[in-house]
Amino acid sequence: ASPDFLQTLHTSACVTPDCGWYAQYLYLQDEQQTPLGLMPLYLKTHSRGEFVFDMAWANAFERHGLPYYPKLVCSVPFTPVSGPRLLANNPLHKRVLAEQAIEIAKKMGVSSLHVLFPNQEDLRILRECGYMIREDVQFHWKNQNYENFEDFLKQLTYDKRKKIRQDRKKVQAAGVSFRHLRGKDITPETLGFFISCYQNTYYERGREPYLNDAFFHTYLQKCPENILLILGLRNG
Repeated sequence: ASPDFLQTLHTSACVTPDCGWYAQYLYLQDEQQTPLGLMPLYLKTHSRGEFVFDMAWANAFERHGLPYYPKLVCSVPFTPVSGPRLLANNPLHKRVLAEQAIEIAKKMGVSSLHVLFPNQEDLRILRECGYMIREDVQFHWKNQNYENFEDFLKQLTYDKRKKIRQDRKKVQAAGVSFRHLRGKDITPETLGFFISCYQNTYYERGREPYLNDAFFHTYLQKCPENILLILGLRNG
């Protein structure tokens, strides 16, 4: 939830009122106007780009003759990754942000207030402030101090080891290799190829990509150290 990432989403017009994202950022500062905290809030007229499936709630509101939209959402748009959502160093300031967000939601008269994918510290504070906790499931792979790939395979059953080895041999036989590029090593041509691959995953399903060309080019220039691009090449 870095400020640079959020800013690039806005300056590249990926997150705008035209897209149904109305920024309502909550800022916390002291009497000298020194910044103390930030909570990225959005007034939403839909649930796209959240990667949280809340249609059951929307349908329940509709059955009772109540509007579900607009709703107030705290999130990093298009990013289903747990992380800080109450952006402050002091836990007391985090609590103030969480409490003030509730008051803002009440004043705006929205149906609900959602904080998506908070980390454990923020989750604890949100719970203490009276937020209801919604639990879901994500699958994460973690490196358990494996020395190499074979070390990882040893933890699997025989059938799974066999299947993975067969699949890897097929990839090698097809002449596919991989390159890992850090931001400073990514050329405009390589970035353009990645963007076309990203966009095509949406176009194939008749949808518009969430992120545009301007976002990727701008963020690469602004924060190259944050980017790792993995390319699969055939006979390359």
